[in-house]
Amino acid sequence: MYYTLSVYTYREEKRIRLTSGVQNWNPISRYLSATVSPSKKLLNPIVTQHLTSLVENIQNDQHKQDLLSLLKRFSIIFDITKHNIARTPIPHVINTIPHSPPASRAYPQPDREEVMYELIQEFLKAGLISESHSPYAAPAMLIKKKDNSFRLVVDYKKLNVITIKDSSPLPNMEDTIFKLGKGFIYFSKFDLKSGFYQIPINENDKEKTAFITPFGLYQFNVLPMGLRNSPPTFQKVMTETLKACRPFSLVYLDDIIVFSKSFSDHLNHLAHVFSALQDKSLLLNPLKCELAVQRINYLGHTITKNSIQPMNDKIEAILRIQEPRTLAQANRFLGSLGWYRKFLPKFAEVAAPIHSVTNLMRANRRKFKWQPVQSKAFHQLKELLTTEPLFLHFPVDDLPLILTTDASDIGIGGVLQQESDDLFDIEYGLVSKNHSTLSSVTSNNDTNNLTSD
Repeated sequence: MYYTLSVYTYREEKRIRLTSGVQNWNPISRYLSATVSPSKKLLNPIVTQHLTSLVENIQNDQHKQDLLSLLKRFSIIFDITKHNIARTPIPHVINTIPHSPPASRAYPQPDREEVMYELIQEFLKAGLISESHSPYAAPAMLIKKKDNSFRLVVDYKKLNVITIKDSSPLPNMEDTIFKLGKGFIYFSKFDLKSGFYQIPINENDKEKTAFITPFGLYQFNVLPMGLRNSPPTFQKVMTETLKACRPFSLVYLDDIIVFSKSFSDHLNHLAHVFSALQDKSLLLNPLKCELAVQRINYLGHTITKNSIQPMNDKIEAILRIQEPRTLAQANRFLGSLGWYRKFLPKFAEVAAPIHSVTNLMRANRRKFKWQPVQSKAFHQLKELLTTEPLFLHFPVDDLPLILTTDASDIGIGGVLQQESDDLFDIEYGLVSKNHSTLSSVTSNNDTNNLTSD
């Protein structure tokens, strides 16, 4: 007779067929299957060490024990290897318009060529790429990271021009953040291991990802960064994976957050999320996870049960920006503030002088001039970041809302508030616009008509 024995390791499942000399066995029981339960799978001691460190700051011993038990049960989805080949069953497809395959020469980087060669060998060994004979050829280059290591980057501009756009939406960041404002107490955040690399490339489209180096042509087996439709594909995979977990989870590309109103609920919610990820063979990076915390940083904001505020390091980065000397620098400064204008009263009015020199028609962009009035606005905006109470409260369900609006010759603004016995005028929404962005509206309406009745 034959037995089928399933032997599990922390990374994969292997099946071994054993032969037995037992004769005259009941035909119904001819094949037996022995399976080790998830909690008894062999654990990588290094993974176990990282999982243990994720719960070390939890004060309640029972909570810590329960959470660690859950993590060990799903330890197979936590990965610490440098590279892992895509196992998700949903491939990325590259649809292109009729066009001759774009091909470029290799970018010369003689001082980094040896580093690139070693990185290519690493990718080949991991199965992330393969040697190619494709008519396509996008140039590859190395970009130095903050830790002085290098990232392989491929310039897919020519391929992207002939790629049919996938209009699937990415989540609205503001909506995503404010969905967390319903009294949730426990938060967990997860980062997918080498996010895009967990998505395979459709077999017939691999040749389109070909990239050229000074020593050969290669193509991706997994989803690289830089393709026109990489973000929507990744988002669709994650949304589909966690669709049953929508009431208690949010996903923005490779960032997942789970939120709950009690610890017992949180354990249950985490189990559902882990199970969904395991079903699609998606892996998490334990080095970038946070578990069961009551204050969490997400999409540039710090979120608690009652409020939302900008992350301190984001504000510090803005405060370090030097005064602009070019149009691009001025636009970057305003762009860096865009996330946080909801915290700043009269933002549009203060920023109006800068908008006046950035809202230039293409033909006039060489006329950019940074004058004292713009310099004053620049420093006023920075001052707002350091003097205003940079937080907003989440609304209380049983309190009435108060909308206050105002308008001037420069712009319009509004504040959404609630009155509380403990704290009067709880603000949880600020909005402002300058008239330069509303010219099509204001041309036929006086200023007062722009405010709420």
